[in-house]
Amino acid sequence: MPGPSPGGPPPRPPGAFSTAFWLLCAATAAAMFGVQMLTASLPLYAARLGASDAVLGMMAGAVALVSLASRPWVGVWIDAGGAPAALLAGIGLYVVAALGYWAWAAVAGLLVFRAVTGLAVALFHTAGQTLTVGLAPPERLGQALSLYSLTLPVVQLVGPPVGVAVARWLGDPGLFLSVSAVSATGLALAWPLRRRAPAPRPHVRRLLHRAVMRLGVWMLLLMLPFGTNQALLAVHASRRGLDNPGVVFTAMAVGLLAGLLAAGRLSTGRDPRGLVAWGLGAAACGMWAAAALHGGWLVVAGLASGLGFGIAQPMVYALVADRVPADERGSAMATVGVLLEVGVALGAIGGGLAARAVGLGPMFVLAGLAPAAGIGLVVATARRRA
Repeated sequence: MPGPSPGGPPPRPPGAFSTAFWLLCAATAAAMFGVQMLTASLPLYAARLGASDAVLGMMAGAVALVSLASRPWVGVWIDAGGAPAALLAGIGLYVVAALGYWAWAAVAGLLVFRAVTGLAVALFHTAGQTLTVGLAPPERLGQALSLYSLTLPVVQLVGPPVGVAVARWLGDPGLFLSVSAVSATGLALAWPLRRRAPAPRPHVRRLLHRAVMRLGVWMLLLMLPFGTNQALLAVHASRRGLDNPGVVFTAMAVGLLAGLLAAGRLSTGRDPRGLVAWGLGAAACGMWAAAALHGGWLVVAGLASGLGFGIAQPMVYALVADRVPADERGSAMATVGVLLEVGVALGAIGGGLAARAVGLGPMFVLAGLAPAAGIGLVVATARRRA
């Protein structure tokens, strides 16, 4: 076999990650940094426009509802070979939404462009997860999923407090222009993937994949407290005496990063279902800590919540990747994504309504019951298999 031409690039070692994989990670980091800049600052902006607690829940719920309605169709598109285009479309809609928040400075406008963000989430996240599996060397699939997942906690470490600081320094227009610029950078980084990403094989297309429905229910119960945090934790922390609520999301990112690293190490030779149960337990404790603590101590709640999400979520996706053939991963990932968004919507909208009825503190207690119930389902499944 002839060797590489003199002066050309050295051959990629077997099992090494490709340039396309690293471009995907870089584009994801840029796009998610823009999203994270709005995690704490957008609810505060909405509150200044007159949004109530219930409306704040509806804003987060709008993202989840549109995303869950869109994901099955996105999965069909991806399984037909449209993953690169779906990724680019999702990042492009992040740019549109950021500019829309600025152009239509009203509560109604925020709800409309949160719906646009929901479509962006369905496109971007489903395509990104599917491309990660397709671009990874088969013998390093678990490591690839962990590396891709690490982009979220890394940008969440600084994104929320940076967003609050930019809003205070440059005002709301400066914040939204900055977010759109950061998201556009992610679009530029992802652009070469339209040619390099492999297309899946033809298959029988389905909107929902029944083989992964149980895993989707676990994801729903895990993500219900996530939706509650996204919608109401910033306002709750502000009312509990924390000057910059973004630091709670930074603490959550630290916990998420620690959880992902721990899951990567502990998953070898172990049943992933056990790690899912531990992650659900940590997520429940995070909700109950948010209900009990004040001021700077709320970072403990963020750490516990992030730890739970980081341990459980990649283990669920690893189980999904093992459960279905390669040409059905788009629909399988989309199915779990639908139930993920159901959990986020229930946590956000239900949390807002519950907060109006019983107060923010008791609402966080109620939100912790969902992942606690999930532990029972995971344990029951493990016992049946044993």
